Amino acid sequence: MELNEKEKLARSMVCLPLDGLNTIEEVKARVEELSPVVGLFKIGKESFTRFGPEIVKIIQDGGAEVFLDLKYHDIPNTVKGAAKAAAELGAYMFNVHASGGLSMMEAAVEGAKSAGGRMPKIIAVTVLTSIDKEIMNNEIKIIGDVEEQVLNLAQLTQKAGLDGVVCSAADLYAIKDKLPDGFMFVTPGIKGPNTAAGADQKRVFTPGNAVQDGSSVLVIGRAITGAEDKVKAGLEVLQDMAKNL
Repeated sequence: MELNEKEKLARSMVCLPLDGLNTIEEVKARVEELSPVVGLFKIGKESFTRFGPEIVKIIQDGGAEVFLDLKYHDIPNTVKGAAKAAAELGAYMFNVHASGGLSMMEAAVEGAKSAGGRMPKIIAVTVLTSIDKEIMNNEIKIIGDVEEQVLNLAQLTQKAGLDGVVCSAADLYAIKDKLPDGFMFVTPGIKGPNTAAGADQKRVFTPGNAVQDGSSVLVIGRAITGAEDKVKAGLEVLQDMAKNL
């Protein structure tokens, strides 16, 4: 498959979660099938618990990069050790929970640097895309709007020296201009131009909309993996993004 320059750029911004796969053969097949349209594969808690570090090598051998989505959230020293291990694995990007605080996030940077190899991108989760204002106010007892909390945690992330945040594309308008150029915005909850996102995502955008609003990396799962022709669905995502690149 021959991609044009804008589609190649779009491919480098598409991150596909490797969830719901039960064997290492399924992982290999998914990576092999979708590498032409996906530049980054996300390894979450399910996949890493099931397959361990071997899954990282499979992705790297398949010509794509790894987003290690383990959302470290612990005391600073524990996170520092985990960050060093993530860097040693060769992860392109990994994440922490911004709600772990400034010292914990700074420890993640220290840990990754101490590995001595390529420095991974480190991003922080602000408010999960499954959480809306009602849940945040009434269950977690954090008052105010979701956007206010996202901005608060994003600014804390930037202060800690991290590369960016995970947030909903719907929050970009409220926070992007309050953070420096080059700060990364990784946005889950993206639906395809012609396919839906997962039902558990409360705030969703199309790929083109997300790019237009300033998303740096788009986490796109069921919009591609739920399609009958996955590669075609992936290509449609790239074309939708390319219009705004």
